[in-house]
Amino acid sequence: MKPNNDVDWGSEIHEQFVRQAQWTESIRNKIYPQVNLRGAKKVLEVGCGTGVITNEIRKRTQAKITAIDLDKEMLQTAEENVKNVTFKQEEVEKLSMRSNTFDVVLCQYLFLWLSEPEKAISEMSRVCKKKGFVVALAEPDYGGWIEYPDFQLGRHHMNYLKREGADPFMGRKLRYLFETADLETSLGVIAQTWDKKHLLMNIEEEWKRVYSSKIISEMEYKDMIRMEKEAINENKRTIFMPVFYAIGRKR
Repeated sequence: MKPNNDVDWGSEIHEQFVRQAQWTESIRNKIYPQVNLRGAKKVLEVGCGTGVITNEIRKRTQAKITAIDLDKEMLQTAEENVKNVTFKQEEVEKLSMRSNTFDVVLCQYLFLWLSEPEKAISEMSRVCKKKGFVVALAEPDYGGWIEYPDFQLGRHHMNYLKREGADPFMGRKLRYLFETADLETSLGVIAQTWDKKHLLMNIEEEWKRVYSSKIISEMEYKDMIRMEKEAINENKRTIFMPVFYAIGRKR
């Protein structure tokens, strides 16, 4: 989830980005070689947030890295966390960079938050070199959420996203979105479920997102944590949500 302007998230949003990065690390490890990240000379990360993925990229390539975000406070955190990267405050729909500049342009958990994703992908394609790569490392699709027992966690997350103007079904739209920017596109999906250990590690934070967004009361939050832990410890709990990725090569 992205921070609500009415909620003081503090360092919590960075911790959430770290968790999201851990969930999707396996697929990034497969994507980076496919787009020759190690051999790239110039890389652009769009929507870098607090620099979690930026730091990972910095360790994988000697390229000159530019990372942008619209949120000034997140950029400040990113600059503190990651060195030898050029950070800029920019709108992805109006990039200041010249056309055909970057070998790889990538993002993670970005398009679902954009009101004009078509403009964003068009700009990302514009600044990418011919035969270069534009990559969406991870975009969720809450329409594919499955949980048992049905505690309505997925429904609460989806309602929050819709309320904030996000698109909870962005994952399934990636191929169409990338093709609108004349990118030769391959699409994939991460199909994972949390085991008992990871459920216990993450479930309180997942419900805390819902509670902090004022969707449920404090009493409901405490009840749900109790029910969740009971179900997990009894090996009853299952949560699954597809996360899509797209690799587009500029024609």
